[in-house]
Amino acid sequence: MRLSGLSAPTVSSAVGYLESLGLVEKLGDGESSGGRPPEMLRFNAGHGYVAGVDIGGTRLRMVLADLNGRVVTQWATRFTERQRMPKAVCGLIRDGLKVMCQEASTSLRRVLHVTAGAPGITNVESGVVMSAPNLREWNDVPLRMMIERELGIPALVENDTNLAAVGEHWRGSASGVEDFIFVALGTGVGAGIFISGRLHHGANWSAGEIGYAGVNGRPRQPLEVHETGQMERSIGGLGIEAEWQRLLARERRASMSELGKLRATEIFDLAVDGDRLAGQVVQTMAQILADCIVDLALALDPEMVILGGGVGSHPELCRVTARLLGRNEFAKPEVRSSSLGTQAQLHGAISLSLAATAARLLA
Repeated sequence: MRLSGLSAPTVSSAVGYLESLGLVEKLGDGESSGGRPPEMLRFNAGHGYVAGVDIGGTRLRMVLADLNGRVVTQWATRFTERQRMPKAVCGLIRDGLKVMCQEASTSLRRVLHVTAGAPGITNVESGVVMSAPNLREWNDVPLRMMIERELGIPALVENDTNLAAVGEHWRGSASGVEDFIFVALGTGVGAGIFISGRLHHGANWSAGEIGYAGVNGRPRQPLEVHETGQMERSIGGLGIEAEWQRLLARERRASMSELGKLRATEIFDLAVDGDRLAGQVVQTMAQILADCIVDLALALDPEMVILGGGVGSHPELCRVTARLLGRNEFAKPEVRSSSLGTQAQLHGAISLSLAATAARLLA
C-alpha cells in the first residue's frame, strides 16, 4: 500500500489474484508492531521453470532455472555428425529437457518457456535461423516452430552471441553498462551489440556478424551467407591453430608432433609461459581483433568491449588487445574478459525466457 499508493482492498485483491495463480506463497505471520501481526508473502519461484539452450558447433548445452533465475540443473552432449542437423538437434533438446526435469523432480508441464541460441544469423521475430555455416544443413531453419512442436512449450530463438551479450548485461561484466559490445571467439566469431541498454539486431538481423569483416592486408571477397567469413577464418579457433602450425613449419619445429596438435587456448597458455612463437600468434590475433574493435568503436562509440567465448575470454588475448587499443587517443573502449565465460549464452537465454514468462503470466 505504501509503495503503490493503492487502497487496502485493491492490494488485497491483487495479492489474492497472484496467490490464485500460484505466483506468491504465504510464509506465516511477521512481527507485530502492536496490532494484528502482518501476513508475510514471497514470490513463488518454484511455480515453474524456464530452460536455456546453447547450440554450438560441436555440442549442445542446456540449463533449467526457476523463476528467480536460479540454475537448478544443467545438461550437455557432443554432436555426432548426424545429430548436427536441425531435426536431430530438436530431438536432443527434448531428451535433455526430460533429463533435467527428472533431476529437478519436476515435469515438462512446469517448464513455461525455452530460449535457444543458434550460431548464425537469426530472425528473432519469425524464429528462423537464416544461416549457421558451422552446422549441417542450417539454412532458413524454422527453429522456433520446430522446438515448440517438439516440446509443446513456448520458445524464442536468438543468435548465440546476442544471448551472451544479454547474459553479461544481466549478471556479468556489463551489468549496469548501457553501451557495450560483446565479442565472442570460439569455433565462430561474432559480436552482440547493446545500444542505450537494448540489444541491437539491425534491419536484416545481421548486426554484429563480424566474422564476415575483412582483415587488413588481405583482399576482400564477396560475402556469402552460407559460408564462413574472412575474420572467422583468421581468428576463430581453427584459424589460430592453423597460424600456429604455419609458424611451427616455418621454424622446422615438427608441426605433426604433440606441439602441433595444441588447441587455441593451449597456444595462448604457451605464450603466457614465454614461448616466442606462441607469443607471435597472440600478437597477430590481437592485432586483427584490435583493428576490428577500432572500426566498431568509430561507428558505435561503446563504453566497453567484453571478450568472451572459449577462445576470446583467455586473459592473455584480452591483455594484448587492450594494450594495442591503448595506443589510441580515442576509439579505445575499456576491454574486459567475460565474467560468465562459456555460461554467458545460457544466462542470456534464462533472462529472455524469464521476461517472456513474466509477460505471459501477468498478461
